[in-house]
Amino acid sequence: MKLTQLKYFASIVENGGFIAAARDVNVAQPALSRQIAELEAEIGVELLNRGPGGTTVTQAGQRFYRHARTILTQIQIASTDARQSSGDLIGEIRIAIPVGYAGFLAPKIVALVERSYPDLTITIVDGLGYQTGELIDAGKVDFGIISDVGSLPNVLVEPILQEDLFVFSRRQEPQPVMLDIPLVDLDSVKLIMPGRKVHVRRIVEEALMQSGRKLTVSYEQQSLLTIRSMVCAGVGSTVMNWPSMADIWEAGNLDARSIVSPGLSRTVSLAIPTLRPLTSASRTVYNIIRQILMSDVTEGRWRGQLVTQ
Repeated sequence: MKLTQLKYFASIVENGGFIAAARDVNVAQPALSRQIAELEAEIGVELLNRGPGGTTVTQAGQRFYRHARTILTQIQIASTDARQSSGDLIGEIRIAIPVGYAGFLAPKIVALVERSYPDLTITIVDGLGYQTGELIDAGKVDFGIISDVGSLPNVLVEPILQEDLFVFSRRQEPQPVMLDIPLVDLDSVKLIMPGRKVHVRRIVEEALMQSGRKLTVSYEQQSLLTIRSMVCAGVGSTVMNWPSMADIWEAGNLDARSIVSPGLSRTVSLAIPTLRPLTSASRTVYNIIRQILMSDVTEGRWRGQLVTQ
């Protein structure tokens, strides 16, 4: 069994098929197929189903992938650690961050790491919250940020803060509206919200349900960028965390009303995949981001409360 075969197989699983994987590993598709066929012959089981509908991973292939990914990750860690024997921190650090936090955090993270450790490259992988969790759980990133962990068996979590949720609306007056809004009054607000896969939507729905009310969504949009633009245009309001809308609020374009009776909040955590232990470099960046999160809360840039010190 060759490491190249493990790399090729992992790429097929992660890219969803032979064509995309061939581009990813920069090898001709026939050569890629031949290497996978040799790997399956050596193991004695079929790892992939090939058909007119595309390539799918067999149950045996899923089990084998977990081991292959662990082996490849450990080799990458060993190689990075060997290059860092001089004490210099070098290499690429991949960080998964939900899109609602990425725009708020990415410039600070990249600037601080670049200034302190110029030989480190930061790659931020953003997406919806559940996608971020899947990336961390699969060990495809060094670590990440998640809100209210669900079922992620391969993740170590450090809670950092409890963030508040707000109702954001287009500002109509020169001075911002600061009045709190009771939770039950949300059922009369014209809301623009993401789909039910997005955690913040589920929080609002479940809280209203417990209060005997029902969430009515006037416009369902998956893109945070679209939600932001519609709220700015006055089409409706949205319920979001502070980082998602902070820049528009600071520009004077939005009102942000606290939700009360009860308030809505969720836990934001740093998360490390157990399949990919932190290296010296990724541990350093982890600690930098931990400090950024804590400073943002204590200095009022992120509305919420620390749960760690």
